[in-house]
Amino acid sequence: MNIKHFMKKEAALLLIIVLSVSLSAGISGCGKKSAGTIIPGSSITPAPSKPVTELSVNNANEIAFTGVLTYLNTSDLKMHFVDISSGTEYEVSYTGGTDIQNSYRKIKAASTMELGEIYDVTCNKSGKAVKIYGSESAWERKGITGLAFDESRKKIIFGSTEYSYDSHAVVMSAAEKISIAQIVAQDEVTVRGVDNKVYSVNVDNGHGYIQLTGIDSFKDGYLTVGRSQLLEVGKNMLVTAPVGTYSVTLQKGSLVGRKTVTVKKDEQTSLDFSECTTEAVKMGVVSFMVTPVNAVMSIDGKKVDYSQPVSLAYGNHRIVLQANYYDTYSAMLTVGSDFSNIVIDMTEVSSTTNATTKASSQTTAAKATTGAKEPSTSTDLTAGYSVNVTTPEGAVLYVDGVSMGTIPCKFDKSSGSKTVTLSKEGYKTVSYTITINNATGDLKYSFPDMVEE
Repeated sequence: MNIKHFMKKEAALLLIIVLSVSLSAGISGCGKKSAGTIIPGSSITPAPSKPVTELSVNNANEIAFTGVLTYLNTSDLKMHFVDISSGTEYEVSYTGGTDIQNSYRKIKAASTMELGEIYDVTCNKSGKAVKIYGSESAWERKGITGLAFDESRKKIIFGSTEYSYDSHAVVMSAAEKISIAQIVAQDEVTVRGVDNKVYSVNVDNGHGYIQLTGIDSFKDGYLTVGRSQLLEVGKNMLVTAPVGTYSVTLQKGSLVGRKTVTVKKDEQTSLDFSECTTEAVKMGVVSFMVTPVNAVMSIDGKKVDYSQPVSLAYGNHRIVLQANYYDTYSAMLTVGSDFSNIVIDMTEVSSTTNATTKASSQTTAAKATTGAKEPSTSTDLTAGYSVNVTTPEGAVLYVDGVSMGTIPCKFDKSSGSKTVTLSKEGYKTVSYTITINNATGDLKYSFPDMVEE
Protein backbone atom coordinates (compact mmCIF):
# COMPACT_ATOMS: atom_id res chain seq x y z
CA MET A 1 0.00 0.00 0.00
CA ASN A 2 1.18 3.54 -0.77
CA ILE A 3 2.51 5.01 2.55
CA LYS A 4 1.12 8.50 1.88
CA HIS A 5 -2.31 7.05 1.04
CA PHE A 6 -2.19 4.97 4.25
CA MET A 7 -1.28 8.01 6.36
CA LYS A 8 -4.13 10.02 4.80
CA LYS A 9 -6.60 7.23 5.67
CA GLU A 10 -5.28 7.09 9.24
CA ALA A 11 -5.57 10.86 9.58
CA ALA A 12 -9.13 10.79 8.25
CA LEU A 13 -10.08 8.02 10.70
CA LEU A 14 -8.58 9.98 13.61
CA LEU A 15 -10.52 13.09 12.54
CA ILE A 16 -13.79 11.10 12.48
CA ILE A 17 -13.10 9.74 15.99
CA VAL A 18 -12.23 13.18 17.37
CA LEU A 19 -15.34 14.69 15.80
CA SER A 20 -17.61 11.97 17.17
CA VAL A 21 -16.24 12.43 20.70
CA SER A 22 -16.49 16.20 20.44
CA LEU A 23 -20.07 16.03 19.23
CA SER A 24 -21.00 13.78 22.14
CA ALA A 25 -19.97 16.56 24.51
CA GLY A 26 -21.78 19.43 22.79
CA ILE A 27 -25.34 20.49 23.41
CA SER A 28 -27.04 23.28 21.54
CA GLY A 29 -27.90 26.28 23.65
CA CYS A 30 -30.71 27.82 21.60
CA GLY A 31 -33.70 26.92 19.44
CA LYS A 32 -34.36 23.34 18.40
CA LYS A 33 -31.06 22.69 16.69
CA SER A 34 -29.46 19.28 17.00
CA ALA A 35 -26.12 18.95 18.78
CA GLY A 36 -24.83 16.69 16.00
CA THR A 37 -24.80 12.91 15.95
CA ILE A 38 -23.66 11.25 19.16
CA ILE A 39 -22.08 7.80 18.82
CA PRO A 40 -22.18 5.95 22.17
CA GLY A 41 -18.88 4.25 22.98
CA SER A 42 -16.81 6.48 20.71
CA SER A 43 -14.71 7.68 23.64
CA ILE A 44 -12.91 4.31 23.56
CA THR A 45 -10.88 3.74 20.38
CA PRO A 46 -9.11 0.55 19.17
CA ALA A 47 -5.52 0.21 20.37
CA PRO A 48 -2.94 0.09 17.56
CA SER A 49 -0.85 -3.10 17.57
CA LYS A 50 2.95 -3.11 17.29
CA PRO A 51 5.78 -5.59 17.96
CA VAL A 52 7.13 -5.12 21.47
CA THR A 53 10.62 -4.83 19.99
CA GLU A 54 9.68 -1.35 18.72
CA LEU A 55 9.91 -0.12 22.30
CA SER A 56 13.26 1.35 23.27
CA VAL A 57 15.81 -0.73 25.20
CA ASN A 58 16.81 0.61 28.63
CA ASN A 59 20.25 0.75 30.24
CA ALA A 60 19.88 -2.84 31.44
CA ASN A 61 19.47 -3.89 27.80
CA GLU A 62 15.82 -4.73 28.47
CA ILE A 63 12.41 -3.56 27.25
CA ALA A 64 10.10 -2.47 30.08
CA PHE A 65 6.56 -1.07 30.17
CA THR A 66 3.36 -1.20 32.23
CA GLY A 67 0.30 -2.61 30.50
CA VAL A 68 -3.20 -4.06 30.83
CA LEU A 69 -3.48 -7.78 30.04
CA THR A 70 -5.97 -8.18 27.16
CA TYR A 71 -5.19 -11.65 25.78
CA LEU A 72 -3.70 -14.84 27.19
CA ASN A 73 -2.98 -18.07 25.32
CA THR A 74 -1.31 -20.67 27.52
CA SER A 75 -0.98 -23.08 24.56
CA ASP A 76 0.97 -20.72 22.30
CA LEU A 77 2.63 -19.00 25.31
CA LYS A 78 1.56 -15.54 24.15
CA MET A 79 0.07 -12.54 25.91
CA HIS A 80 -1.14 -9.12 24.78
CA PHE A 81 -0.77 -5.96 26.86
CA VAL A 82 -2.05 -2.44 26.19
CA ASP A 83 0.64 0.02 27.30
CA ILE A 84 -1.05 2.41 29.75
CA SER A 85 1.17 5.32 28.70
CA SER A 86 0.83 5.08 24.91
CA GLY A 87 -2.31 2.99 24.32
CA THR A 88 -0.40 0.63 22.01
CA GLU A 89 -1.09 -3.10 22.24
CA TYR A 90 1.99 -5.33 22.28
CA GLU A 91 2.23 -9.09 21.83
CA VAL A 92 4.63 -10.68 24.30
CA SER A 93 5.92 -14.26 24.18
CA TYR A 94 6.78 -15.99 27.44
CA THR A 95 8.30 -19.31 28.53
CA GLY A 96 8.08 -21.68 31.46
CA GLY A 97 11.04 -19.82 32.90
CA THR A 98 9.38 -16.37 32.81
CA ASP A 99 9.15 -14.96 36.33
CA ILE A 100 5.44 -14.23 36.92
CA GLN A 101 4.35 -12.71 40.25
CA ASN A 102 1.36 -10.84 41.65
CA SER A 103 1.57 -7.35 43.12
CA TYR A 104 2.47 -8.84 46.53
CA ARG A 105 5.46 -10.58 44.92
CA LYS A 106 4.03 -14.05 45.22
CA ILE A 107 4.74 -16.44 42.35
CA LYS A 108 1.67 -17.20 40.23
CA ALA A 109 0.95 -19.40 37.21
CA ALA A 110 0.19 -17.76 33.89
CA SER A 111 -3.16 -19.58 33.82
CA THR A 112 -4.28 -17.67 36.95
CA MET A 113 -3.69 -14.24 35.43
CA GLU A 114 -6.90 -12.26 34.84
CA LEU A 115 -7.67 -10.16 31.79
CA GLY A 116 -7.76 -6.50 32.77
CA GLU A 117 -5.02 -6.81 35.39
CA ILE A 118 -2.18 -4.29 35.22
CA TYR A 119 1.37 -5.65 35.02
CA ASP A 120 4.94 -4.33 34.88
CA VAL A 121 6.39 -6.25 31.93
CA THR A 122 10.11 -6.73 31.31
CA CYS A 123 11.38 -8.37 28.10
CA ASN A 124 14.81 -9.06 26.71
CA LYS A 125 15.80 -7.13 23.61
CA SER A 126 14.40 -9.89 21.37
CA GLY A 127 10.94 -9.38 22.89
CA LYS A 128 10.72 -12.47 25.11
CA ALA A 129 9.21 -11.83 28.56
CA VAL A 130 11.69 -12.15 31.43
CA LYS A 131 9.51 -10.78 34.27
CA ILE A 132 5.78 -10.10 34.50
CA TYR A 133 4.93 -8.57 37.87
CA GLY A 134 1.60 -7.27 39.09
CA SER A 135 2.04 -3.50 39.23
CA GLU A 136 2.49 -2.31 42.82
CA SER A 137 1.15 1.13 41.88
CA ALA A 138 -2.14 -0.26 40.51
CA TRP A 139 -5.39 -0.55 42.47
CA GLU A 140 -8.38 -2.83 41.96
CA ARG A 141 -12.05 -2.59 42.95
CA LYS A 142 -14.24 -5.69 42.53
CA GLY A 143 -17.99 -6.25 42.81
CA ILE A 144 -19.04 -2.77 41.64
CA THR A 145 -22.60 -2.26 40.38
CA GLY A 146 -24.27 0.91 39.24
CA LEU A 147 -21.10 2.13 37.51
CA ALA A 148 -21.68 5.59 36.04
CA PHE A 149 -19.69 7.34 33.35
CA ASP A 150 -19.72 10.53 31.32
CA GLU A 151 -18.26 10.01 27.86
CA SER A 152 -18.19 13.71 27.04
CA ARG A 153 -15.79 14.35 29.94
CA LYS A 154 -14.18 10.89 29.95
CA LYS A 155 -15.09 10.35 33.59
CA ILE A 156 -16.03 7.19 35.51
CA ILE A 157 -17.89 7.44 38.81
CA PHE A 158 -18.39 4.78 41.45
CA GLY A 159 -18.95 5.27 45.12
CA SER A 160 -18.28 8.91 45.89
CA THR A 161 -15.15 9.19 43.72
CA GLU A 162 -14.74 10.38 40.14
CA TYR A 163 -11.95 8.98 37.95
CA SER A 164 -10.72 9.90 34.49
CA TYR A 165 -9.97 7.51 31.62
CA ASP A 166 -8.15 7.70 28.27
CA SER A 167 -9.38 6.68 24.84
CA HIS A 168 -7.23 3.54 25.09
CA ALA A 169 -8.80 2.30 28.34
CA VAL A 170 -9.58 -1.43 28.10
CA VAL A 171 -13.22 -2.50 28.55
CA MET A 172 -13.92 -6.23 28.36
CA SER A 173 -16.72 -8.75 28.84
CA ALA A 174 -16.00 -12.50 28.69
CA ALA A 175 -12.60 -11.94 26.99
CA GLU A 176 -14.24 -9.72 24.33
CA LYS A 177 -13.45 -6.04 24.00
CA ILE A 178 -16.58 -3.88 24.16
CA SER A 179 -17.34 -0.16 24.20
CA ILE A 180 -17.78 1.53 27.55
CA ALA A 181 -21.37 2.45 26.60
CA GLN A 182 -22.26 -1.27 26.60
CA ILE A 183 -21.89 -1.35 30.39
CA VAL A 184 -25.27 -0.90 32.07
CA ALA A 185 -26.09 -0.13 35.69
CA GLN A 186 -27.10 -3.75 36.34
CA ASP A 187 -23.64 -5.15 35.44
CA GLU A 188 -21.19 -6.19 38.14
CA VAL A 189 -17.71 -5.02 37.17
CA THR A 190 -14.08 -4.90 38.28
CA VAL A 191 -12.32 -1.56 37.82
CA ARG A 192 -8.53 -1.16 37.82
CA GLY A 193 -6.32 1.89 37.57
CA VAL A 194 -3.37 3.88 38.79
CA ASP A 195 -3.77 7.01 40.93
CA ASN A 196 -6.95 8.78 39.77
CA LYS A 197 -7.10 7.19 36.32
CA VAL A 198 -8.95 4.04 35.26
CA TYR A 199 -7.17 1.81 32.74
CA SER A 200 -9.47 -1.23 32.61
CA VAL A 201 -13.07 -2.25 33.32
CA ASN A 202 -14.12 -5.90 33.25
CA VAL A 203 -17.74 -7.07 33.27
CA ASP A 204 -17.74 -10.03 35.67
CA ASN A 205 -21.49 -10.60 35.87
CA GLY A 206 -23.41 -9.23 32.90
CA HIS A 207 -27.05 -8.79 32.03
CA GLY A 208 -29.89 -10.36 30.10
CA TYR A 209 -33.43 -9.32 29.21
CA ILE A 210 -36.95 -9.89 30.50
CA GLN A 211 -39.71 -9.59 27.88
CA LEU A 212 -42.99 -8.72 29.63
CA THR A 213 -46.32 -9.64 28.04
CA GLY A 214 -49.94 -9.40 29.20
CA ILE A 215 -49.22 -6.27 31.24
CA ASP A 216 -51.94 -3.92 29.93
CA SER A 217 -53.76 -4.05 33.28
CA PHE A 218 -50.63 -2.73 35.00
CA LYS A 219 -49.93 0.20 32.65
CA ASP A 220 -48.75 3.29 34.58
CA GLY A 221 -48.17 1.11 37.64
CA TYR A 222 -44.78 -0.01 38.95
CA LEU A 223 -42.41 -2.87 38.16
CA THR A 224 -39.72 -4.19 40.52
CA VAL A 225 -37.02 -6.71 39.60
CA GLY A 226 -35.59 -8.17 42.79
CA ARG A 227 -34.65 -5.21 44.97
CA SER A 228 -32.47 -3.43 42.47
CA GLN A 229 -34.87 -1.95 39.92
CA LEU A 230 -38.02 0.13 40.10
CA LEU A 231 -39.61 1.11 36.77
CA GLU A 232 -42.91 2.55 35.60
CA VAL A 233 -44.91 0.06 33.55
CA GLY A 234 -45.44 0.89 29.88
CA LYS A 235 -47.43 -0.84 27.16
CA ASN A 236 -44.53 -2.89 25.76
CA MET A 237 -41.49 -3.63 27.91
CA LEU A 238 -38.10 -5.30 27.47
CA VAL A 239 -36.24 -4.88 30.75
CA THR A 240 -32.48 -5.15 31.12
CA ALA A 241 -31.71 -7.15 34.28
CA PRO A 242 -28.60 -8.60 35.93
CA VAL A 243 -27.82 -12.29 35.50
CA GLY A 244 -29.44 -14.34 38.25
CA THR A 245 -32.80 -15.44 39.67
CA TYR A 246 -35.24 -12.75 40.83
CA SER A 247 -38.78 -12.06 41.89
CA VAL A 248 -40.53 -9.79 39.38
CA THR A 249 -43.47 -7.84 40.76
CA LEU A 250 -46.02 -5.72 38.89
CA GLN A 251 -48.30 -3.47 40.87
CA LYS A 252 -51.03 -0.99 40.11
CA GLY A 253 -53.20 0.02 42.99
CA SER A 254 -54.50 -3.15 44.59
CA LEU A 255 -53.62 -5.31 41.56
CA VAL A 256 -50.39 -7.24 42.11
CA GLY A 257 -48.66 -9.85 39.95
CA ARG A 258 -45.52 -11.67 41.07
CA LYS A 259 -43.35 -14.23 39.30
CA THR A 260 -39.84 -15.65 39.55
CA VAL A 261 -37.45 -15.40 36.61
CA THR A 262 -33.93 -16.63 35.85
CA VAL A 263 -31.98 -14.20 33.68
CA LYS A 264 -29.12 -15.53 31.53
CA LYS A 265 -26.38 -13.44 29.97
CA ASP A 266 -27.43 -11.75 26.71
CA GLU A 267 -30.59 -13.92 26.50
CA GLN A 268 -34.27 -12.96 26.56
CA THR A 269 -36.71 -14.58 28.97
CA SER A 270 -40.47 -14.00 28.61
CA LEU A 271 -42.90 -13.49 31.49
CA ASP A 272 -46.64 -13.38 30.84
CA PHE A 273 -48.92 -11.64 33.36
CA SER A 274 -52.17 -11.87 31.38
CA GLU A 275 -53.78 -14.02 34.08
CA CYS A 276 -53.32 -11.27 36.67
CA THR A 277 -56.67 -9.51 36.41
CA THR A 278 -58.06 -9.80 39.95
CA GLU A 279 -57.27 -7.68 42.95
CA ALA A 280 -54.69 -8.92 45.44
CA VAL A 281 -53.19 -7.62 48.67
CA LYS A 282 -52.55 -3.91 48.37
CA MET A 283 -48.82 -3.16 48.40
CA GLY A 284 -46.83 0.06 48.13
CA VAL A 285 -43.19 0.64 47.24
CA VAL A 286 -41.38 3.03 49.61
CA SER A 287 -38.01 4.65 48.86
CA PHE A 288 -36.12 5.89 51.94
CA MET A 289 -33.48 8.62 52.13
CA VAL A 290 -31.96 8.59 55.62
CA THR A 291 -29.32 10.73 57.32
CA PRO A 292 -26.97 9.31 58.49
CA VAL A 293 -26.64 6.73 55.71
CA ASN A 294 -25.38 3.99 58.07
CA ALA A 295 -28.46 4.04 60.31
CA VAL A 296 -30.04 0.65 61.06
CA MET A 297 -33.75 0.47 60.19
CA SER A 298 -36.41 -1.88 61.46
CA ILE A 299 -40.03 -1.91 60.30
CA ASP A 300 -42.62 -3.57 62.50
CA GLY A 301 -39.79 -5.05 64.57
CA LYS A 302 -37.94 -6.59 61.59
CA LYS A 303 -34.59 -5.28 60.34
CA VAL A 304 -34.72 -4.19 56.68
CA ASP A 305 -32.25 -3.13 54.00
CA TYR A 306 -33.49 0.24 52.80
CA SER A 307 -30.66 0.89 50.31
CA GLN A 308 -33.23 -0.14 47.69
CA PRO A 309 -37.01 0.55 47.65
CA VAL A 310 -38.97 -1.47 50.22
CA SER A 311 -42.33 -3.12 49.46
CA LEU A 312 -44.90 -2.68 52.26
CA ALA A 313 -48.58 -3.57 52.60
CA TYR A 314 -51.07 -0.72 52.68
CA GLY A 315 -51.68 0.51 56.23
CA ASN A 316 -49.65 1.61 59.26
CA HIS A 317 -46.09 0.49 59.99
CA ARG A 318 -43.78 1.32 62.90
CA ILE A 319 -40.35 2.55 61.76
CA VAL A 320 -37.37 2.60 64.14
CA LEU A 321 -33.92 3.98 63.21
CA GLN A 322 -30.77 3.66 65.32
CA ALA A 323 -27.26 5.04 64.77
CA ASN A 324 -24.25 5.91 66.90
CA TYR A 325 -24.26 9.52 68.14
CA TYR A 326 -27.90 9.99 67.07
CA ASP A 327 -31.14 9.84 69.03
CA THR A 328 -33.29 6.81 68.26
CA TYR A 329 -35.96 7.71 65.70
CA SER A 330 -39.40 6.10 66.01
CA ALA A 331 -42.46 6.99 63.96
CA MET A 332 -45.58 5.57 62.38
CA LEU A 333 -45.66 5.43 58.58
CA THR A 334 -48.94 5.13 56.69
CA VAL A 335 -48.65 3.47 53.27
CA GLY A 336 -51.57 4.30 51.00
CA SER A 337 -50.20 4.59 47.46
CA ASP A 338 -48.22 2.67 44.86
CA PHE A 339 -45.02 4.61 45.44
CA SER A 340 -43.69 7.13 47.94
CA ASN A 341 -40.42 8.87 48.87
CA ILE A 342 -39.62 9.22 52.59
CA VAL A 343 -36.87 11.58 53.79
CA ILE A 344 -35.70 11.17 57.41
CA ASP A 345 -33.02 13.28 59.12
CA MET A 346 -32.11 11.83 62.50
CA THR A 347 -31.21 14.14 65.38
CA GLU A 348 -27.63 14.17 66.64
CA VAL A 349 -27.24 13.53 70.36
CA SER A 350 -25.30 16.78 70.81
CA SER A 351 -28.01 18.83 69.09
CA THR A 352 -30.20 21.16 71.17
CA THR A 353 -33.17 20.39 68.93
CA ASN A 354 -35.97 18.68 70.80
CA ALA A 355 -35.94 15.11 69.48
CA THR A 356 -39.61 14.47 70.15
CA THR A 357 -40.71 17.59 68.28
CA LYS A 358 -38.46 16.79 65.33
CA ALA A 359 -39.64 13.16 65.17
CA SER A 360 -43.23 14.41 65.08
CA SER A 361 -42.48 16.84 62.26
CA GLN A 362 -40.64 14.10 60.36
CA THR A 363 -43.67 11.81 60.67
CA THR A 364 -45.89 14.54 59.27
CA ALA A 365 -43.45 15.15 56.42
CA ALA A 366 -43.29 11.42 55.71
CA LYS A 367 -47.09 11.19 55.46
CA ALA A 368 -47.20 14.29 53.31
CA THR A 369 -44.82 12.79 50.76
CA THR A 370 -46.65 9.47 50.54
CA GLY A 371 -47.91 8.93 47.02
CA ALA A 372 -45.86 11.75 45.48
CA LYS A 373 -42.44 11.74 43.91
CA GLU A 374 -39.90 14.08 45.49
CA PRO A 375 -39.91 17.35 43.54
CA SER A 376 -36.77 18.43 41.73
CA THR A 377 -35.08 21.58 42.95
CA SER A 378 -33.40 22.33 39.61
CA THR A 379 -34.93 23.84 36.48
CA ASP A 380 -35.70 21.32 33.73
CA LEU A 381 -34.05 22.63 30.55
CA THR A 382 -34.92 19.56 28.46
CA ALA A 383 -38.68 20.15 28.24
CA GLY A 384 -39.97 20.40 24.68
CA TYR A 385 -36.89 18.83 23.11
CA SER A 386 -36.43 15.39 21.54
CA VAL A 387 -33.86 12.63 21.29
CA ASN A 388 -33.73 11.27 17.73
CA VAL A 389 -32.29 7.81 17.05
CA THR A 390 -31.30 7.17 13.43
CA THR A 391 -29.57 3.76 13.41
CA PRO A 392 -29.69 0.77 13.32
CA GLU A 393 -32.80 1.02 11.18
CA GLY A 394 -35.55 -1.53 11.80
CA ALA A 395 -34.58 -2.24 15.41
CA VAL A 396 -37.12 -1.68 18.18
CA LEU A 397 -35.88 0.94 20.63
CA TYR A 398 -36.50 0.57 24.37
CA VAL A 399 -35.59 3.29 26.88
CA ASP A 400 -35.45 2.10 30.49
CA GLY A 401 -37.45 -0.95 29.42
CA VAL A 402 -40.30 0.86 27.62
CA SER A 403 -40.75 0.63 23.84
CA MET A 404 -40.31 3.90 21.92
CA GLY A 405 -40.96 2.47 18.45
CA THR A 406 -38.94 1.23 15.50
CA ILE A 407 -35.78 3.08 14.51
CA PRO A 408 -35.65 5.71 13.08
CA CYS A 409 -37.75 7.18 15.88
CA LYS A 410 -37.57 9.72 18.68
CA PHE A 411 -38.56 10.16 22.31
CA ASP A 412 -39.00 13.08 24.68
CA LYS A 413 -35.74 14.38 26.06
CA SER A 414 -35.12 14.26 29.82
CA SER A 415 -31.87 14.48 31.75
CA GLY A 416 -30.13 11.60 33.49
CA SER A 417 -28.57 8.22 32.81
CA LYS A 418 -30.73 5.89 30.71
CA THR A 419 -30.49 2.29 29.53
CA VAL A 420 -31.19 2.02 25.80
CA THR A 421 -31.95 -1.46 24.46
CA LEU A 422 -32.10 -2.47 20.79
CA SER A 423 -34.02 -5.57 19.67
CA LYS A 424 -34.36 -6.92 16.14
CA GLU A 425 -35.37 -10.36 14.88
CA GLY A 426 -32.32 -12.35 13.79
CA TYR A 427 -29.90 -10.12 15.72
CA LYS A 428 -28.46 -10.17 19.22
CA THR A 429 -30.26 -7.84 21.62
CA VAL A 430 -27.88 -5.19 22.94
CA SER A 431 -28.03 -2.45 25.57
CA TYR A 432 -26.19 0.85 25.96
CA THR A 433 -25.99 3.46 28.68
CA ILE A 434 -26.42 7.08 27.62
CA THR A 435 -26.18 10.18 29.79
CA ILE A 436 -28.29 13.19 28.84
CA ASN A 437 -27.35 16.51 30.38
CA ASN A 438 -29.92 18.99 31.65
CA ALA A 439 -29.57 21.41 28.74
CA THR A 440 -31.59 22.77 25.84
CA GLY A 441 -31.52 21.44 22.27
CA ASP A 442 -32.47 18.27 20.43
CA LEU A 443 -30.06 15.31 20.40
CA LYS A 444 -29.34 12.78 17.69
CA TYR A 445 -27.95 9.31 18.46
CA SER A 446 -26.49 6.75 16.07
CA PHE A 447 -25.88 3.28 17.54
CA PRO A 448 -23.50 0.72 15.97
CA ASP A 449 -24.80 -1.99 13.65
CA MET A 450 -26.26 -4.98 15.48
CA VAL A 451 -24.62 -8.42 15.36
CA GLU A 452 -26.48 -11.28 13.68
CA GLU A 453 -27.45 -14.28 15.82
